[in-house]
Amino acid sequence: MSKTSDYYPLSQHLNKLVENGVFETTLTFREIENIIKRNLPPTARKNPTWWSNSRTEKYRQCASWLDYGWEKKNVDLKDEKIDLQYIVK
Repeated sequence: MSKTSDYYPLSQHLNKLVENGVFETTLTFREIENIIKRNLPPTARKNPTWWSNSRTEKYRQCASWLDYGWEKKNVDLKDEKIDLQYIVK
């Protein structure tokens, strides 16, 4: 994840959780928007594949958690939240 990516602050947030011994978290979409200091695209609220554990160019935002050892466990579009788990490498 490039430091110039819009999602880099999310990577840093997740890194800090691990440093503090937190290996599972649930974040609301609003919390993520506060972390990255911008709105998520409309697709994030409509399409669960936007949150996939994919490393393709189409889903490059996923690198913000995958590159730091996290995986998406569940996404709830109705309640606008995502469950993430740190996977020890």
